[in-house]
Amino acid sequence: MNKASDRSKKMRAMFGGVDPAELAKSTGPTPSMTATTKQRVSSGAIKSMRNTFSNVEKENEKLRQLIEEGSVAHELDPEDLDPSFVSDRMVVANDEDFEKLKASISASGQQVPILVRPHPDESGRYQIAFGHRRWRACKDLGISVRGIIKELSDEALLIAQGQENHERKNLSFIETALFASRLAKTFPQTVISKAIGKDATTVSKLLKLMNALPEEFVREIGPAPKIGRPRWEELASHFVNGELPAPFKARVDAVMISADFELSGSDDRFSAIFSACKSAEANTATTNGSVATAAKSWIGNKRILMKDGPNALSFQVDAKKQPELAAFLKRRLPDLMDEFEQDFLKEDA
Repeated sequence: MNKASDRSKKMRAMFGGVDPAELAKSTGPTPSMTATTKQRVSSGAIKSMRNTFSNVEKENEKLRQLIEEGSVAHELDPEDLDPSFVSDRMVVANDEDFEKLKASISASGQQVPILVRPHPDESGRYQIAFGHRRWRACKDLGISVRGIIKELSDEALLIAQGQENHERKNLSFIETALFASRLAKTFPQTVISKAIGKDATTVSKLLKLMNALPEEFVREIGPAPKIGRPRWEELASHFVNGELPAPFKARVDAVMISADFELSGSDDRFSAIFSACKSAEANTATTNGSVATAAKSWIGNKRILMKDGPNALSFQVDAKKQPELAAFLKRRLPDLMDEFEQDFLKEDA
């Protein structure tokens, strides 16, 4: 039995009436890969496998802890459940991932229970901490939903809700920012940090962004899973006191009322609005006669000329006079790009 299969069976056993002590029994050693086989596996595939195992282990540990606390999964009527009192996810039309989840549950059943608490205000009802998509899928399919019932305070519910989504990495950047903003209306920053798994500095950046962007505007765009922090911040820079200036608003409104916008996915919606803002920005600069020539400055004892313009930043090296420097920069640029992408991937996660 391979490790992935072993972990999977352990997780299923947790909620299939198996004694948790059985989970501690070890399985036989996994056959080692031959040198030839290892060569066939790309580093990307290995990284993907490691990430998968890591996520399975996290889920495994979480479910094991619930069982050790005496928790068991119950068959619940989806109609008796209410979502968390703070929404963390945008529900969008034509959600392919949700349809895949629903098809999987229809074919193989609900593999992982959701977590709920007794509703604080309504007897006989429950409030969801995490597993909203599984609940919606079961509700659409007209079947019961398997859930663990646990007494949770408001703060504990939100932390469980946020950490589950953080570990699964299935909230987009802007959904995380929106969730943080909603929490900030009631809870201190310490709770927000725990709920979304980010440090205080990152939480401050998220809240600053959402203070600049109207929530309704963000919801019109949607989760935009491929759009990270830098582009959202650039879009937010066009807003003044929560509103777009008239020239920008006119172009953005024209985009948002179009039929194409209505039918587009959220990433494409963001791109269309972003392009409209950039177009308005260029047009405003031209109208005001403020298209200035790039500011020039020297770097490294006048060996690199930097031109910093309104729409472009460029560096110029005289390759005839400085061949070693030119060759050095050409070698280092790919590494700098890798470093840049890794830094922003960390911030957008």
